[in-house]
Amino acid sequence: MAKSTEKIIIDGTASLMTFLEKNYPKSIGVVKKGFYEKDNRVVRKTFRNFTFKGDLHGIEFRGVKFINCDFDGIWGFFCIFQNCEFKECGIRNSRFSHLEFDWHAVYFEKCYFRNVEIDEGIVSSLIFDACTLVTCSFAGLFPSENIRFYDCEIEDSHFMTLQYYKDDKVERDDEYIDLLFQDCRIDASHFHRLNLKNSRFIDTVLYRSGFMDCFLENESFIVTKDLKYESYATMDFQTILQSDELSNEVLSSYFNIKTRVNLKEVISGMTTQKTFSTVFISYSFKDSQFAKKINDSLNNQGIRTFMWEKDAPGGKPLEDIMTSGIGGHDKLLFIAFEFSIRSKACQFELTTARKKQEASWENVFFPITIDDYLFRVKKNQIRPIELAEEYWENIEEIRRVNALDFSKFNTKDYDEEEFNLMFQKIVEGLKVGA
Repeated sequence: MAKSTEKIIIDGTASLMTFLEKNYPKSIGVVKKGFYEKDNRVVRKTFRNFTFKGDLHGIEFRGVKFINCDFDGIWGFFCIFQNCEFKECGIRNSRFSHLEFDWHAVYFEKCYFRNVEIDEGIVSSLIFDACTLVTCSFAGLFPSENIRFYDCEIEDSHFMTLQYYKDDKVERDDEYIDLLFQDCRIDASHFHRLNLKNSRFIDTVLYRSGFMDCFLENESFIVTKDLKYESYATMDFQTILQSDELSNEVLSSYFNIKTRVNLKEVISGMTTQKTFSTVFISYSFKDSQFAKKINDSLNNQGIRTFMWEKDAPGGKPLEDIMTSGIGGHDKLLFIAFEFSIRSKACQFELTTARKKQEASWENVFFPITIDDYLFRVKKNQIRPIELAEEYWENIEEIRRVNALDFSKFNTKDYDEEEFNLMFQKIVEGLKVGA
């Protein structure tokens, strides 16, 4: 790291733009209008010995360099970096979320990350070179591609849901890889719900680290030299079943399994691969009793769900809970009802699911109706007016999917046997590959 010097402190977006307007007006970019609208843009500027803190909201950095800078306690909401470099910087206790117009071609060299979250957005061509990452999280980034770690120390960190593949079929592309870890040491870290068949761990130590609900292949692990430390990695049953049969060399080198064994064959006799899609239930509290009935019925079939009243954690922002819940489940089961369609929270969930669907090209919506409001509502009825376009897009998207009619079961007196027959259509629709 560079020698310690007194740093210029920037506290939030307004403070930064005021500083630039006064001292470096040519570094303020032209305001973008239209779909990619950005009022605050910083271009072709080098920041040396700065400390950034506070809220960096609604701002784009393009062609910017940060040298020996600190980012501490940053809440980066719609904070975009394109073609930027960070050298010998410290990034601590910060979160960057809703990277809607993507982080692209961002280079980190000899940077230190501690307690940093990067989630909900699009990232491509991120390079971490000789960096240290402690207690960091990369989650809900889709699509994401060409993220590379060279000679990095990674500890107690989490990589979850970073890309989507149709039917989990992956075409290898050695020129444009998904995740690459080369000459790294990864300790006490986890990889969750990732297809790693177009990812590589090259000459990388995996110590006390695990793979959960992942897809692996032999080419995911490459060793070309003697490593300084041994690997002790783990993987769950689903990872074993979903992955190629791993070679004895990979099992011995990375998972400390020395006995020659067809692990996949052994495990397949004890359990099965995932049968059903996981479900986030979107509903109005006015129909919570019906939602609970659906939730309990799904759980009884062994289908994993997220229902707000049962699963939402305390102490977190509401929109963050919704976003992470939808990102972490395969389908959004929307209980279409006049009050849910009018609900601001439900519409936020629908928008989030629609964006996930657009990014993944996979059908996310699974609507069921308990009245006919979905088909009666008109665009000019939507309030508030400034959100009419967004809400109408959500409604039109739901209308494109065949919605099961459960309206006769939204009463106290209904035929249980008839409900169960209808409910089986939901179960069939949630089967993986249906």
